[in-house]
Amino acid sequence: MTVYSPLVRLGAGPGKNIAIVGLGGLGHFAVLWAVALGAEVTVLSHSPSKKDDALKMGAKHFVVTSEQDWHKPLNFAFDFIINTADAIHKFDMSAYLSTLKVMGRFHMVGLGDEPIPTMMAQQFAPNGCYIGASHIGNRPEMLAMLDLASKQNIKSWVEEVPISEKGCADVVTRVAENKVRYRCVLTDFDKQFGKRA
Repeated sequence: MTVYSPLVRLGAGPGKNIAIVGLGGLGHFAVLWAVALGAEVTVLSHSPSKKDDALKMGAKHFVVTSEQDWHKPLNFAFDFIINTADAIHKFDMSAYLSTLKVMGRFHMVGLGDEPIPTMMAQQFAPNGCYIGASHIGNRPEMLAMLDLASKQNIKSWVEEVPISEKGCADVVTRVAENKVRYRCVLTDFDKQFGKRA
């Protein structure tokens, strides 16, 4: 719901060209939903190693944002951007905003622990763009999302890890090191703790 709701509210669908920043737990869902809704999807990532996965999920394009001037060929390209990364304080926001069409939106669902960088009004002026954020959606959106998942057989990309002290520690370490592809699910509860009544 965290990514489905803003995608729908911002109009993801056929004829829309959108970008997803970050291909992690939230970002991979954003790609799956945006593609299912019929949008043309570009993934913006600092991690080139995720390109093949992004394309398998249905993204049409993959852009490595750690490359110099990555944004220049994308001026006025996107109807909106969904940012799932929590490191916006490290972004050159002018670069991201320059890729938005007139009245485009930069929408955050990756809510970091650091403040948004100081910005000047002039950064919004060339295309009249906006910045926003959201957390979750509502019940009708949830039902529509589950219906879409059922009709198009959309499933998250998960790694199963048997629950244990070691398993939990490994998962936390891998999340911190950005090595999860793309959600970890702890399994074998009954084997570890016994059958529930």
